Amino acid sequence: MAIGGTPEARHEDFRNPVAGRLQEVLLNARGAGDRVALLMVHTAAIDRVDAMYGFHAGDVLSASVVKLLQSKVLRRLDTIEVMSRDEFVCVLRPISSAGVAMLAAQRILSLLSVPVEFGERSAMADAAVGIAMFPEHGGDAEELLKNTKHALQSARVHRDHVYLYETRGASLEIDQLQYENRLRLALERNSLSLHFQPQLNPRTGRLKGAEALLRWNDEVLGQVPPNIAVQAAEVAGLIDRVTLWVLTSAVQRCADFGKICPGFSVSVNVSPSNLREADLSLYIDRALRTWGVNGRNLVVEITETAMMADQLKANEALRELKSHGVRLSIDDFGTGYSSMYYLAQLPLDELKIDLMFVKGMLEVSHHAKIVRSLIELAHSLDLEVVAEGVESEPIQMALQHLGCDYLQGYHIGKPVPAGELIKRLQRQETLPLV
Repeated sequence: MAIGGTPEARHEDFRNPVAGRLQEVLLNARGAGDRVALLMVHTAAIDRVDAMYGFHAGDVLSASVVKLLQSKVLRRLDTIEVMSRDEFVCVLRPISSAGVAMLAAQRILSLLSVPVEFGERSAMADAAVGIAMFPEHGGDAEELLKNTKHALQSARVHRDHVYLYETRGASLEIDQLQYENRLRLALERNSLSLHFQPQLNPRTGRLKGAEALLRWNDEVLGQVPPNIAVQAAEVAGLIDRVTLWVLTSAVQRCADFGKICPGFSVSVNVSPSNLREADLSLYIDRALRTWGVNGRNLVVEITETAMMADQLKANEALRELKSHGVRLSIDDFGTGYSSMYYLAQLPLDELKIDLMFVKGMLEVSHHAKIVRSLIELAHSLDLEVVAEGVESEPIQMALQHLGCDYLQGYHIGKPVPAGELIKRLQRQETLPLV
């Protein structure tokens, strides 16, 4: 719909009052030659608080988040719109560039990275921020809100939990429903697949395990990027089904790898929603028994953010998994805000250092210091350490010198189908032990 007519007429065109108010802001901005940024903030904690303490508690937390955004982020001319109890839109006007909008989004994530107080309680907000700019990402309120929502969906599965809308990705976003429908069909036909990225023991020079990674090659959509596959699963409410499929397939392949290399482990990342499922540990135990896999050969990876979002529930779920012999890993460590005390209370076996620190450790001195400190911390807690992002021989040598237990990255090996990994294990077993 083209912009035209008076602000009053345009306001009447929008049945959504938020869109109506936003349209007036955009018309004024166009007249003044200003740019506008929309930052849509989602807080996943609201649903968890509702489930634990009731809807009133969720309302109080929602109001606390809005108050924080108003007092700590917004400038004098900025406004905030409440889209729902767990989604809020910060309207920044005027704004000079998308870079400044990104800085504001990072400010929001930093602000909500510590527990938010509501009443006599507190909770991690588990926030994500999607960004869209006027006029480049939308000429009117409805289009701009739609594209900001698309950016938010990407942010929720993005490593940094912030995402700026990209016009070149619009075709993927517009066809979101098609992706959801094709994913449902893929689950029904069992046409998803796994690739495995090997992990090396630098002391022995042998592979000790691999991380299972989802791959989706659709006859209509082609090879779907992993982040788009996860996004489709999240939006469609299929992430639990996808994770359980990955777990079952990973355990089955673990049995195949174990026939060649006894003790070989497979790591699987479990989503925060799966961690809250009461029967997750029973499902995993059943899969282990079905395929005759020792629990120690399965590593369940939980992100640091997921564990911090609901500490009591995470602790309970991890201890249930541990009772079945499964090994537990904290993934992407160093990007969250977990305390050392809390980390020491969890029944963990492994810590994975996030690749953002590993890849730059030879160029950025404080990254090297962080890696060294994390290795020392993990070893002091009797945890083994896996470094992700090992993409060169110098990085491998530096990590070996620091005493890192296992290495993962393109220099060690790219993700490959199970058959290719089996061939590599077979070749490895013909070599003499070092």
